[in-house]
Amino acid sequence: MSAKSSVRTSKIPGKKAKRLQHLIRVWHYWVGALVSLQFLIWLGTGIYFNITPHEALKGMAYSHHAAHEDYNFNAAELITAKQVLTNHPNQQQLALISLDNNPVYLLTETAMRYKHECQQQTLVNAYSGEVIHIDLSLATTLAIDSYRGPGSVISANKLKPPISEWPKECNPLWQINMDDDLETRIYINAINGQLIGHKNSDTELADLMFKLHFMDYLHQGSFNNPFSWFFGLMGLFLSLSGLYWVGENLVNKRYKLTRFLKVKS
Repeated sequence: MSAKSSVRTSKIPGKKAKRLQHLIRVWHYWVGALVSLQFLIWLGTGIYFNITPHEALKGMAYSHHAAHEDYNFNAAELITAKQVLTNHPNQQQLALISLDNNPVYLLTETAMRYKHECQQQTLVNAYSGEVIHIDLSLATTLAIDSYRGPGSVISANKLKPPISEWPKECNPLWQINMDDDLETRIYINAINGQLIGHKNSDTELADLMFKLHFMDYLHQGSFNNPFSWFFGLMGLFLSLSGLYWVGENLVNKRYKLTRFLKVKS
């Protein structure tokens, strides 16, 4: 009885090893198929980015960014930064900017690392000290200043996040719609008046391609997402299982190196 039991127990590790080898092979096939599918998507979208003009990808067909120019601000008439901070204390940053060709102090209560994060900012007229709000009229003017297309404004909407075309944006935006052939949509930050960007019929396809390329299937507007982590781990597992398989074949002498040497000679 002891001899039979010893024989049986000696076979168990062999069965477990075979099951493990079979499991690794099955997983290697299926993970390979899944990763290959995403790799083909990544390759196809990469080719699209290479053959598509940059203007179409970024919605810049009718976009106009004014070159730097020297604004004729009368420094003697500007209120001082000290006066501004007296009325608006506890600010981390203060900057003198131009908004619609007028000098404006941009006050930042809490400095954020990225522009798309929720901004706590205030605009102050550098001549009068009055607080400036980005209303419909000013947002429309700023949008037109960034536009060089043939269309005109047909509508405007103030949007609150989340915003489908700018998923990372935490700030409210003004959407200015133009009646051109590309259905241009201009976005202005409703807090500081800065241009966020242009969107049009070209960017609709480009945004889809970016989503596929960066595996942003949760629409987060970032390549650092759960699907990127998932496919990264799957790629690692695919590599390790492939190495295991190669090692197994070497141990079991499944590679016919003699044939290779004969053909080479």
